[in-house]
Amino acid sequence: MGLDLSFQVTESGGRRNADEPPVPDRTYVTQVRLRRGWLGYREPEKHEVLLDFTRRRRIELDEDARTYTDESMYAAVCFRHLELPNRELIREVIAAGQGDFSDFEPVIMEHQLSVLDKARGRTLADAAAPKRTGLGGLLRSAFSGTQKQSDISATSEAGHTVYATAEGRRLFAYSDDGTHVEPDLGRRFVQFLRDRYHGHPLILERLASEGRVPREIQYSAKEMRGSPGSTVTLRLQSANAVPDSGTPLDGYRRVVRGRPGLPDDATLERVTLGAAPDSTQVREQRQMEAKESVDAGRMLESVLAFFELALQTGEAVPGLGDVIQSIPDEDVRRFRAVMSRPPTDEASASAMAPALVELRAAAGRHAHVLKSLEAGARRALGEAQEARALFLQVIEANPYFTGAYKDLGDLCIEAWDMGAAWLCWDAARNIAPGHHLLKDVSALEEMLATEHPEYF
Repeated sequence: MGLDLSFQVTESGGRRNADEPPVPDRTYVTQVRLRRGWLGYREPEKHEVLLDFTRRRRIELDEDARTYTDESMYAAVCFRHLELPNRELIREVIAAGQGDFSDFEPVIMEHQLSVLDKARGRTLADAAAPKRTGLGGLLRSAFSGTQKQSDISATSEAGHTVYATAEGRRLFAYSDDGTHVEPDLGRRFVQFLRDRYHGHPLILERLASEGRVPREIQYSAKEMRGSPGSTVTLRLQSANAVPDSGTPLDGYRRVVRGRPGLPDDATLERVTLGAAPDSTQVREQRQMEAKESVDAGRMLESVLAFFELALQTGEAVPGLGDVIQSIPDEDVRRFRAVMSRPPTDEASASAMAPALVELRAAAGRHAHVLKSLEAGARRALGEAQEARALFLQVIEANPYFTGAYKDLGDLCIEAWDMGAAWLCWDAARNIAPGHHLLKDVSALEEMLATEHPEYF
């Protein structure tokens, strides 16, 4: 069985700017669907979000257009994973300047990003117990011995379990009553909270183990002080058991929606959702182009045809290096000299970029291959915008240039646009799923799943 839930949600606290009045409270209703293999949630005037755990995909439905986008779940996890040490660095900088870094305390950051810094060995106090009051309570406390203070406390207050930092800053609370659910659905509910509202991993793990949906949940310190929505309260309005089902995509058409700085949506959609060119046909096409170039005396253009084959399909050309060494052509010689010094430092990158530009005329119809190599040099020089523009030109010339999508995705990661990165990598995987350039993407996903299994 599945479960349909309805919550009244109130967001409060914070200011948009320091000199402005507090942001008014905002109250809305969220509908949540929990199923064995997926969950969905929707707020007023927003599309429904589906998390498909079987495929590890994040889906957004557009009911009016009867379309949906289907993107990787890894993108959001990657952002949170990388943002945690980034905020730790910010804390160190503020501390060095003797500023107030309380908003960047490690426990707070783990709470707001919902990822755990395992190296810190974070601890959560045992299940909450009512506060001891009166003389008897004081005596019992005195003779019970002292225990090491946990990083996060858990106390009982007015029918709620309340979690706070060791310094007393409140993080999370939930009522002791609610709706009991099967363990699988209890974990799905916590995955909804983690995706939509975040929360400290240790607290959410404890809630998941209790097998229930509390009647009331309150997030505190959800955002940094001064940010709107720093306090969020969810009140359960209804909970209805329903038959389990697959993701509700019947009657919908998948589309691809890009981001600024990516190829246009039509290109992304065609490359990501359409059939990729047959590798045998691509090889035959490049071989024919290479022969035509040789017959016309355009030797560098011939060499680059084989480079394009490798960068598109991942297919190595046996003996290509020896052939290049044996070609007595000045442009090929200059190309060999350029490629002998990879852009691993500023000096080599500074030399490589202009040299490749000078060779474009001799590259003919494969000049975009040189642009893909130049983009790597521009990236090494910190010229991200120039590198991005070059990759887009490469894709415009050959929409199925796998290497350009891979490297463009890497640029997006550096720009903290993880969603755009996986859009590029999805396109690359559809063109050449076994391409050796994509091995580090698979390694990244494997690491994220290992470090943060609760998201999947």
